[in-house]
Amino acid sequence: MTFDFAIRDDDPNYFTDPNELKRAYAALPDSIPISFAVVPFHGCTKTPAIPEDRWEGDKEFPIDANEELIAYLREELESGSASVMLHGYNHVKYADGPEFVAGDNLYNRIQKGREYLENVFNIDIEIFVPPNNSFSRAGLKAVKDESLRTFYYPTPLNRPKTPEVLTTFGQDLVFKYRHRSGGLFEFVSAADSFWRQENRSVFMPVQPWTYTLQGEPELTCVSMTRTDSIKRIKRQMEIADYYDAKFCLAIHYHAFRSATFRSSFYELINYARSELDPRFVRAEELFE
Repeated sequence: MTFDFAIRDDDPNYFTDPNELKRAYAALPDSIPISFAVVPFHGCTKTPAIPEDRWEGDKEFPIDANEELIAYLREELESGSASVMLHGYNHVKYADGPEFVAGDNLYNRIQKGREYLENVFNIDIEIFVPPNNSFSRAGLKAVKDESLRTFYYPTPLNRPKTPEVLTTFGQDLVFKYRHRSGGLFEFVSAADSFWRQENRSVFMPVQPWTYTLQGEPELTCVSMTRTDSIKRIKRQMEIADYYDAKFCLAIHYHAFRSATFRSSFYELINYARSELDPRFVRAEELFE
């Protein structure tokens, strides 16, 4: 069986050194593309994606001011080795939550950020990646109103409780239960940790295909951080392979500063290539 496998790299922004991106993926075959979730106007906020001396303040930094990065991304786009998605507007974390949970004027932020990146790279932006993988109801509505595809979870939280939403959530819950790794108690415990505590590192099987909610398709990515066990991620890849379906691995380029993360990432890629049958694609191809 063959499954579509996309690598989603979040956070490239004005402060990103393209040499860091090159080093991160130097050992990848040229046939494996990277889909970059780009921040158009990064603001001052605490994140490893920007220097510590820019963690405070009101200034925003447009990505096209980093000419070396833009040249690199344009070259990768032209060769088909990359794609670009919209990753918020300024990626600022507020006291009440991340940008598309606690920010204001979200519809305008999407419109401005989308138009800006389309002009910078001369492409159509088709996908929105929420900062911190989080939406408020207003944030998700703004994305849907702009007819953008997105990576999210089929949860009824922060959505209108329509039959469509509840049915999709129920189907997802049944899928998770069928592919659980333990008994009923372990499943309930993992579900509580995943939804109530928002611990995305627990094993909760994700459906390896798109679903349409509020008029536009969505897909659930599998995130990998510096501290994640790759056993959980291998299992998600095996499920996608079994169903001849879709898989998206969500990472951050700055995680490659950790030798342990780098080793785990390439172990996953080598496992997929040697033990499974992936077709490596750009993120937008997952929605086709």
